[in-house]
Amino acid sequence: MPDLSPGHLDGLRVAVTGASGNVGTALLRRLTDPASGIAEVRGLARRQPPDVAPYAGVRWHLADLGETASEEALTGFLDGVDAVVHLAWALQPGRRPEDLRRVNVEGSLRVARAATAAGVGQFVHMSSIGAYAGGAVGQKVTEDWPTTGVPSAQYSRDKSEAERVVREVLARHPGTTATIVRPTLVLQPEAGSEIGRYFLGPLLFGAARLLPGAVARRLPLPLPAVAVSFIHADDVADAIVRMLDRRAPGPFNLAAEPLLDSDGIARALGTIRVPVPARALRAGLHAAFAAHVVPTEPGWLDMGTQLPGLDTSRARRLLDWAPSHRSDDVLAQFVAALGRGDGAPGPLLAPAGGRTRDPAGDPANTPD
Repeated sequence: MPDLSPGHLDGLRVAVTGASGNVGTALLRRLTDPASGIAEVRGLARRQPPDVAPYAGVRWHLADLGETASEEALTGFLDGVDAVVHLAWALQPGRRPEDLRRVNVEGSLRVARAATAAGVGQFVHMSSIGAYAGGAVGQKVTEDWPTTGVPSAQYSRDKSEAERVVREVLARHPGTTATIVRPTLVLQPEAGSEIGRYFLGPLLFGAARLLPGAVARRLPLPLPAVAVSFIHADDVADAIVRMLDRRAPGPFNLAAEPLLDSDGIARALGTIRVPVPARALRAGLHAAFAAHVVPTEPGWLDMGTQLPGLDTSRARRLLDWAPSHRSDDVLAQFVAALGRGDGAPGPLLAPAGGRTRDPAGDPANTPD
């Protein structure tokens, strides 16, 4: 059994891919705190973040993991580090799945190979609830649930394949601790504008921001039967720090309570649900996606109606971890921030009206 007692952070040198995104920013808030004991933090992104907290003090390396040229950059990025946290992930452009796969699957393979070649002691891979097979909707599954994904969803297929290729590489290098993180949907108010742009697109995101909050809360919410939970990015970051501190091998499910059904989601948002058959809603989403009204491909709805909930007993037991934010509060606070167009400094989390990401898609962790 590995030593899972705390005490491995002091003097640690940590490299983080996708360090300027949703979870990456939350993780940097923890790693760059002088009280953490971390000796050095390196960050990988496509574009240089601003020299403000929590990006200041990070040793930045710029590369696009979707390009083979990133392999040379990864060599310097990982040279001499003790642990790498691989968060990099592209969600857009959803209409070019081959581009997404180059970043998400081939990029993950590049990072894993570079990490083992550099002799990195721990590899923390950000997977997702999306890697799990469908079924058991409304039930909570443990980490032994099949990770074959939901075949109709590009995100799910990539998450499943990326986890598989990373595991295959790390299995050939037993000296590297393999830690797999499988969170539910990760939100924080600072990511409101980023996630709005990713999933609503400029037209609907702009329209949503024009609605006064009181009006928006009175609008009925059309939803099929779902069961989903949410987790704050800070709680995911806390779990990752504990994984590094204990050098804990994964996998680990991460989710907050409660698991919300469709009516629970509506209550959290202060409105009422209008039941809609999943097939009808999917047809409408497919039409909107095909017409370029929204950038969200219909597979996201398939995941929402097919994926199970997450049993987090392993993380709570081995990491002494517990989320500090409730799932319904995370959702309500995020939606309020989305309506206001909230964001944070940087090219990915920029607030509405500020600088936005380019359409090619940054390899940064987005709302897993």
